Amino acid sequence: MIATFRNFANAKQDSKTPKYQQLVNTLLVDIKKGNLQTGERLPSINEASEECYLSRDTVERAYSELHRLGVITSIFRKGYFISGKSAKTKTKIFFLVGKITENNKAIFNAFVNYAGKDVAVDIFTYNYKNENFREIINDHLGNYHYYVIMPHLMDETDENLKCLKKITGERLIFLDQAMPSLVNANSSVLCNAGQEICNVMQQNAKHFKKYKTLNLVLTEEEYFDAELITGFRNFCEKNNYDFQVLDGFEDEDVEEGNVYFTMEDIDLVAAIKSAQNQNLELGKQVGLISLNDSCYKEILAGGISIISAKPTEVGKLAAELVLGGKRQSMNVSMEMILRKSL
Repeated sequence: MIATFRNFANAKQDSKTPKYQQLVNTLLVDIKKGNLQTGERLPSINEASEECYLSRDTVERAYSELHRLGVITSIFRKGYFISGKSAKTKTKIFFLVGKITENNKAIFNAFVNYAGKDVAVDIFTYNYKNENFREIINDHLGNYHYYVIMPHLMDETDENLKCLKKITGERLIFLDQAMPSLVNANSSVLCNAGQEICNVMQQNAKHFKKYKTLNLVLTEEEYFDAELITGFRNFCEKNNYDFQVLDGFEDEDVEEGNVYFTMEDIDLVAAIKSAQNQNLELGKQVGLISLNDSCYKEILAGGISIISAKPTEVGKLAAELVLGGKRQSMNVSMEMILRKSL
């Protein structure tokens, strides 16, 4: 029996997608990947029904849909065969993020643009909640050819792992962060935030020499990789800077001779206001850096320096994984764009 049908039978098919459509999707993916070759004979309706534990009507409906799409052909008294033609359907991508942030939008837009017109991408958000994360994935199992997921703030619990393991092989692609126990079994585009933040700051070390203290301004409102704290601390210790980790900027005033690295835009704006109120000049008396870029940071307060994990590159590499159809792990480096604020 063809491995496709054996794998389908062994997989847990508990999504809301009709069984016939799940079988269609499975066959389309394997045809696209070359696991099913032109001219290869498919099991008969009875054989597929027994192998996949499906009714004859369900298999017949799936075969009829594949025949309509032109990817299989039937020969009287001989059966069904892979036709060699491409299905007249778009590759469907499930794209899951915690929230729609500026950085995530940049990644998504780059992914869509590079993937091209033959790919249809639907984006979903889980609001950094484990229950939402699992529910959204389970509700859409079998509906998509590939699942691109940013598991920000998701715990590596048995429930979350069990949910993700329902998406097999190269169909699951992790972005920016991954579940450690699954990263080697799936495709990914990742950034080692701790190492990269230290490296990129070290490459630009000369721009920090006029300051005495570096401050990392954290947030509870948006996602940030906790390894950023480690990388920031390593840079400061290596270069003998005093440093602090601040919990937001709500009750803080910027101080002359300090650099402030903000995770959230609301803290960035608060720091700018504080400097203006004290007549402190950005880039000379006070330094500001923001995590990730946006269209307005280039002109805000004369230009805000940023450190970013290259969202456009992340989106492009993810699209390459989908288009290539191969299991692969890629790493991206961070970059620093220097502007007036530093």
